[in-house]
Amino acid sequence: MLPLQFFGQNIHFAISLFTALVFFAAFWLYFDAWTAKRELKELVKWAGFLLVALAYVVHATVIEQSVLGQSLLGDISENIAMILRIIGFVGIIVGQLIDPLQEKPKLTGLSADQFNTGELSQKNLPAFGFASLGFASYWLPPIGALAISALYWRRATTGLERHLKPVAVAFGLLFISEGLSLASLWRTTDNPIISSLVAAFGPFWITEHVFLLAGALVLGSWVWRYLTRRFLSQLFMIFTAVTLAIFLLTTVSFTFLLVNNVQDASLNNLGTAASVLNYALGSKESETLANTEAVAESPDIISAVMSKNHKALVNLTDTFLHDKKQSSLVITSDTGQVLLRAENPDRFGDSLSSDTLIRRALIGQSNSSVSTQDGVLAPLIYIKSATPIRDTTTHQIVGSAVVGLVIDNAFVDGIKHATGLDSAVYAGATRSATTFVAPDGLSRLIGVTESSDAVHDQVLKRGQTFKGSLSIQNRQYLAVYAPLKDIDNTVVGMLFIGQPQATILQAAGKSIELTFLVTALLLVIAIIPAYLISRYLARQLD
Repeated sequence: MLPLQFFGQNIHFAISLFTALVFFAAFWLYFDAWTAKRELKELVKWAGFLLVALAYVVHATVIEQSVLGQSLLGDISENIAMILRIIGFVGIIVGQLIDPLQEKPKLTGLSADQFNTGELSQKNLPAFGFASLGFASYWLPPIGALAISALYWRRATTGLERHLKPVAVAFGLLFISEGLSLASLWRTTDNPIISSLVAAFGPFWITEHVFLLAGALVLGSWVWRYLTRRFLSQLFMIFTAVTLAIFLLTTVSFTFLLVNNVQDASLNNLGTAASVLNYALGSKESETLANTEAVAESPDIISAVMSKNHKALVNLTDTFLHDKKQSSLVITSDTGQVLLRAENPDRFGDSLSSDTLIRRALIGQSNSSVSTQDGVLAPLIYIKSATPIRDTTTHQIVGSAVVGLVIDNAFVDGIKHATGLDSAVYAGATRSATTFVAPDGLSRLIGVTESSDAVHDQVLKRGQTFKGSLSIQNRQYLAVYAPLKDIDNTVVGMLFIGQPQATILQAAGKSIELTFLVTALLLVIAIIPAYLISRYLARQLD
């Protein structure tokens, strides 16, 4: 499953380009009217709509840098889009202000026809006085959209141009969209609730784009009714719309394939990393087994085992765990009776004859295995190696030595340091050691039970590796879970390795942004041949 952010970024691209097409259609409508009269009021209007159309073309290429990583152009695209939008809105406002209002005829005695509904006086116009350009740069677009909506509404209600009501509604919706876009200013907040609301592709982002699309649809339906009255305009808009659709389909398909390939490559890399993790465990097993054999071959320890001298064994192994960096050492007699526990010397005399590794050691087999053991906060994963202790003279088995090593957070930290990936070791379905850190930044998130049914079924029940996308700590991860099996081939736990799914978009971010930039540029260039072809066909049919 691809990251939802990928679809969000492509939705932003598509809606912005569609909005650009609608404003371009409005530009064409006013430009067509200007060619007949060549009046200044129409000139500034079509120039304003054209600049807004270009602004949304540039806006389409703006990426969410918190998701896709650093932009190729930094904030240049966003700043250019904002400047073009502000200048375009100012042009439309000026065009409306210098265009005389077509007032309704006043009929004496008919008070019912005196529609004096909300005339917008000069004092009611939005004030544009701000303390600084930086502040104004964020607030001017929504104020501009609101002013245009008010001016068109005035013409539609106070004047005779009732057909302009949809334009007023469209800019009203655009004002809401522009206002919601200001939520991005609060993304650096420390409040987690506000942060989740205003985050990229979060609730405010979605609502912003819904209102932008709604405004574009309202304005587009209004423009289309007038463009259909001229055959050339119909052809030109149809060719432009088809060109836009082709570019959108091509761009989305390409970015989909790109991100999908990156995701597949990431999963394969995670599979390799999981193999490395398994290999690291194998190395620990070999190291533990070597330490076990060193104990079993010590003449002094063999002598102490044969005489069952507990005190001698304690003295001989006093520094073993510290020197060899092991977690446990158990020495038994030939019947499985515990002669020594180096980690707890006072506890001995009990029998471990039922332990699989010890039974195998007492019949002459040296083995290593993974096992689980209850811990204080979470169950522990142990690597244990057992080897027989033989009389150097008769070569008879007189006991066994078992060395254990706990797989702790230091082990998975080493894996993350080497691979840059998060990892964890599970005892059964419970996290035993992990690189995941709690919100306090100190404690580890151990003791957490894996809740995915797919992981339970495929890894713990079937003993197979799971590769896929799932939610971990409320974040989407690409993850690989590999089974941990003991010497009897029974699944006793899992190995996890994963990376946040959003990193896939960051890996492909520059390619996606470059695709958007090239598509936007080609779309603008394609308008010229679309117009020439439309004009040629219109002339031929005429």
